[in-house]
Parts: sequence; C-alpha cells; structure tokens
Amino acid sequence: MAPHDNTSPGISPEAILKGTGKPWKKWLEILDAAQGATMTHTELAAYISKNFEVSGWWAQGIAIGYEYDRGMRARGMTSDGFATNISKTLAIPVAQLWAYFANDDLRAQWLEPDLLTPTSATEPRTFNAKWNLDDSRVSVNFQAKGDNKSSFGLQHRRLANQEAIEPTKAMWKAMVAALVEVLHRAT
Repeated sequence: MAPHDNTSPGISPEAILKGTGKPWKKWLEILDAAQGATMTHTELAAYISKNFEVSGWWAQGIAIGYEYDRGMRARGMTSDGFATNISKTLAIPVAQLWAYFANDDLRAQWLEPDLLTPTSATEPRTFNAKWNLDDSRVSVNFQAKGDNKSSFGLQHRRLANQEAIEPTKAMWKAMVAALVEVLHRAT
C-alpha cells in the first residue's frame, strides 16, 4: 500500500521521540524494512515489543500509526468499529467527578437520562455504558491530579463508520460543556 502524507500517528513528533527514542520517520523505515505492511496489527505490535525497548502502550501506538500511514487502517478505526476520544481536566476531586458519571441523578443534570445505560463502573476509576441510540459503547477513565483536581478521558466506540466520528466528538464536547456548567453551579 502506498504511504500517506501523515507525519506522525496522531501523537506529537516530540512525544514519539521522547517516548520511544526514535523519530516517527525512523519507525516507518524500520517497519517497512520488516515488511510491516504484510503484518496484522497483532503481529506489528508483537514485532515492536519483541525487538525494541518500548512499552506495550508505545508498541500499540506505533503499530496503529504505521497502519494509518500505510493505508492499512482508517483514522478512528478500532478492533470493533470506529471511535472518538475527548478528555478534560477539572478543579474537582476525582471521586466527585466520577459520581457525575456513575450516579444516575447527577448524570441526569447534564446528560439526557435515556441516552445511555451503565454497564460497569469501578469507583473512582472507570465508568462504562451502552449508548442506547445505536448500541455503541462509552468508556470513561478517571485520574486524580491532586486533592481538588482530576481528569477524565472518554472514548465512544463501536461507531458505525468514520463519518460518525466528528459529529459524535462534537456532541460529547457539548455534553462536557454542560457538565462543566453543572459543576460550576454546584460549587
């Protein structure tokens, strides 16, 4: 497959160099020389993990970036469809932020109650749900950044196609803005 004009796998060139010790263009050369375009995603990640001193997270990121660059994977594609991600850091304790997702009454203050059905949660680290409009899935991971500061990363996956990514991301940005407004009123 012909290379695309991408310069990195969606991660800054500085982060790739710092995290892996190699610039992105070098990774492309290495994987091309290893016949990476003939490998599955699993084979690519395993090759990287086995032959280079990078974490599993970096091996996955490099493999995905290579697949994007070489036209083997569409942007936003995951193993079970397409996905989009958003994140936000807020001046609120992580347990309180988690509750605004996991507690039905608190969540109803910023998100229409019938839109999702919770499937699992681990306080105050994760919240998972089924998106009722199309049976896609929402996963949220929370992290404390101090006593009164926390962040979350939300992934909406199993989207039907690449065209669903941007509208879904825009919808979540609007919902997070509504959450921020509710949190401001509560403090």
